[in-house]
Amino acid sequence: MEKVVEDSSHRYHISIYEGINTNTKMAEFLIFMVAGKFFGIPVSVAAHVVRMVEITRISSDTQAVAGIINYHGSIIPVFSLRSRFILPEKPLDPADLLIITSGAGRMAAMIAEQVVGVKTIEDDLIESDAVLPGMTGIQGVVKTPDGMILITDPDRFLLPDEERALSVALIQEEGKT
Repeated sequence: MEKVVEDSSHRYHISIYEGINTNTKMAEFLIFMVAGKFFGIPVSVAAHVVRMVEITRISSDTQAVAGIINYHGSIIPVFSLRSRFILPEKPLDPADLLIITSGAGRMAAMIAEQVVGVKTIEDDLIESDAVLPGMTGIQGVVKTPDGMILITDPDRFLLPDEERALSVALIQEEGKT
């Protein structure tokens, strides 16, 4: 028998076997694809998935930032996972998607080619980012029969220098409007 208990930030599946309770911490992730690779972000930071819109290029030394978009009156950066993780580049396609995230730092968008769906993953199955040292923005890795899922953290996607460069570029862009 299984019972689901939720609080404001976590979902717990409590399995009951012959009177013994075992708590397994679970988390939900939005799974999407970029360059044939699976990525995931916590559902808690995934605000919306929208169709691709025109991305305005900005003058920034940050290659991981594809540009900016106007999202409901807010100027937000668009992150390119292809650039960040040195995946083969391709032109943007109208069929591409933008995953709008709202984390602790700021709203942002991530370019995705396909959204696979929401997957509940046990915390124990997520290998720490030590598996891929030096990969900025990777929180962990989950191995599945379909391949690896790279769990990304939008709040840690940029290095501190890139974050500062983006902040300057955003201020300059807002001054133009």
